[in-house]
Amino acid sequence: MDDRVFREYDIRGVAGRELTEDFALTLGKSFGSFLRSVNPGAKWVSVGRDSRLSSRSLASNVIRGISSTGINAYDIGLCATPLQYFSLHHLDLDGGIMVTGSHNPPEYNGFKLSIGEETIFGEEIQKLKVIMKKRKWSESGQQGVVKHYDIVRAYVEFMKERFSY
Repeated sequence: MDDRVFREYDIRGVAGRELTEDFALTLGKSFGSFLRSVNPGAKWVSVGRDSRLSSRSLASNVIRGISSTGINAYDIGLCATPLQYFSLHHLDLDGGIMVTGSHNPPEYNGFKLSIGEETIFGEEIQKLKVIMKKRKWSESGQQGVVKHYDIVRAYVEFMKERFSY
């Protein structure tokens, strides 16, 4: 694991080299464990992804990792980052992850992480790195549920209702 992928505001690196399927699985387990450490009652998170070729696989593996800690996940699929943030409020979630390379070249990808409705950064990302390196994850004894949720439709309905005047 390359320490340079743990940035101030996200986790970012070259897909397939620094950010592999195993990295995403480990990140999911570590994120679920970190979330439980700050919110022992955490139950649900969302995971969205952008359209980069590597995003589907990274999102799928991060979801597998999260659910292995007993936390349920909404797979909100292909969406823009603001819709993943919208899901945190709309679904009243305990956190979430957006798989996105953002403005970086196409060979890159990354993860933006939220605990509650707040994006984590700085020290929290470094704490997550320590959990990943130690590979000491929460064991709940049961697998979390994964549900697909159409966040785009929910957002359109929200906007129509909010601005129907």
